[in-house]
Amino acid sequence: MGGFWKILLTAVLIFYAFNMIINLIFRRKARKLQREMEESLNNDRTTQTEDETKPHVDPNIGEYTDYEEVE
Repeated sequence: MGGFWKILLTAVLIFYAFNMIINLIFRRKARKLQREMEESLNNDRTTQTEDETKPHVDPNIGEYTDYEEVE
């Protein structure tokens, strides 16, 4: 009966060790993904604010003419 408990204990320890390793790997990948997404979001925000400050002028439109009413 001693061999059964030794095998069971070994299996449980291997299971917990495997779980801990997978958990650590997942956390690192999640942090890396989070950093990349934050950088991407910050880049989008800076691009958006730069676009908002520059007036959009269509080069195909001619010069603006102000007309006065003649009575």
